[in-house]
Amino acid sequence: MAEFRTAYGMKSWGNALPSEDKEVDEENLNLFFSTMFERQEIWHKRFIKEEPRPWSDDPFMSNHKFTNVFRELDRHSQWQIKHVFMEPNKRKDLIWKIMLFRIFNCPEAFEWYGKQEKSFEGMMPNYDDYNKDEWASLVDEYRKTGNNPYTNAYLINSQACPGKKRDWCYTQKVVPTIHSAIPKINKLLLTANEPEDIIKFLKTLPAVADFIAHEFYQDFTYAPRYSKMKLMKFDQDDFTNVGPGASIGIRLIFPSLKKGEQEKGIYILRDMAKGYLEKNGNFKYIDWDFETNNYKIVKPKEGKITLHQIEMWLCEFQKYWKMKIGEGKQRSVFSPQTEQIYITKD
Repeated sequence: MAEFRTAYGMKSWGNALPSEDKEVDEENLNLFFSTMFERQEIWHKRFIKEEPRPWSDDPFMSNHKFTNVFRELDRHSQWQIKHVFMEPNKRKDLIWKIMLFRIFNCPEAFEWYGKQEKSFEGMMPNYDDYNKDEWASLVDEYRKTGNNPYTNAYLINSQACPGKKRDWCYTQKVVPTIHSAIPKINKLLLTANEPEDIIKFLKTLPAVADFIAHEFYQDFTYAPRYSKMKLMKFDQDDFTNVGPGASIGIRLIFPSLKKGEQEKGIYILRDMAKGYLEKNGNFKYIDWDFETNNYKIVKPKEGKITLHQIEMWLCEFQKYWKMKIGEGKQRSVFSPQTEQIYITKD
């Protein structure tokens, strides 16, 4: 069928895509928001109501791993919130620690560093305390324990140092370059006219491509919520990108949108979110309460779904869809890990 001879036509799931002649696939549109609703219900039942497993009747949601609707509820972001954002930091130190953590994204490694004898206090050095050789030694020693200093959640660009081992590349080039760039990043966050100006510069850093640049940007948007420090004038509704997973998700919902037009789909879904989520029940919007240093569930009229949540859930949604049709890479079986750091009661 000609309409499936797209970039996805050779994939095992390519022929299951809706026809490109359709403006909206209503079934997938409803499924997108119902799975978003269900994933947030799982978080609420598990951490707020403290119910025993299973937290969902959906066999895919119940037995397989999907990220939270709100990225900051994921385990690694929760660690970053507690040990970076909520610690006393000067502006330059906060920016540096945000980026240092996210480039590795491995809480276990940082906790190990914090227990070692070193020149700086805590789990990561302040900007002025960073020493390239000392940091390289810590990463090397952690590697010798048999553990991986980097996250398994995503792959970071490995072409920054062709022919070199990853640890050498990151400790001798990637991290030192980021450290040297912090003053410029600090100034750019204050003066940028558009979010794209920030993203464009971040992508000039070694090992930073679209994905990790977007991750840094989203981390910067957390600063007002968790540290009361506004790093830039932009927020999660000022910028979005269409990653590979989100592109497939948009293709499922708005089949006629060409690749260069797909960003429009994220805006449309953002504007539809409240109405469609309410069809499924009482969606658990979250906000941060500085009085209790904890999350609170807010009423729908006070809640918000941003471009970022839509973009991220599009990626998870297309993974769910592939599981549902029994095609493509299947998700890892879910095994509950460390309890998240912050929970609150209704």
